[in-house]
Amino acid sequence: MPADSSWTVVATYNSLYEAEMAGGRLDSVGIPHRIDQQGGVGVFGPAHGGRTVRGVGLLVPAESIEAAREALDLA
Repeated sequence: MPADSSWTVVATYNSLYEAEMAGGRLDSVGIPHRIDQQGGVGVFGPAHGGRTVRGVGLLVPAESIEAAREALDLA
């Protein structure tokens, strides 16, 4: 994902499905998001459904960071 200063990491997860579930919560309240796997691969290799080595970032527009934290119970 190209660097874009208007998007901010709101949370980092250990697996893609956790980030997708959190993204679904943001969808439900109308907050756009992006998922960035940061080039990480699963602990057991690429395409394995397991945890990642580097984490999976959930990004939101900078102006939505506080609302996203509240929606994800991170506030």
